[in-house]
Amino acid sequence: MRDFISNCFIIDLDNEVKRQTIQIRRRLKVKLPDAIIAASSMTKRLPLFTADKGFNKIPGLSMVLY
Repeated sequence: MRDFISNCFIIDLDNEVKRQTIQIRRRLKVKLPDAIIAASSMTKRLPLFTADKGFNKIPGLSMVLY
């Protein structure tokens, strides 16, 4: 777990993430925290590692369910 965490980094809420968050919220009525998480993953072209199957409803989101 420490090796995994040591390779993680913080993603800023830049304008691109904010725009994508707004689009996700408008289209899908997703809660704000989930929209921010999805938008961050999508704009940075990184897969989202999650156990939350609710993210399945967001088209274009690359996910790894565990």
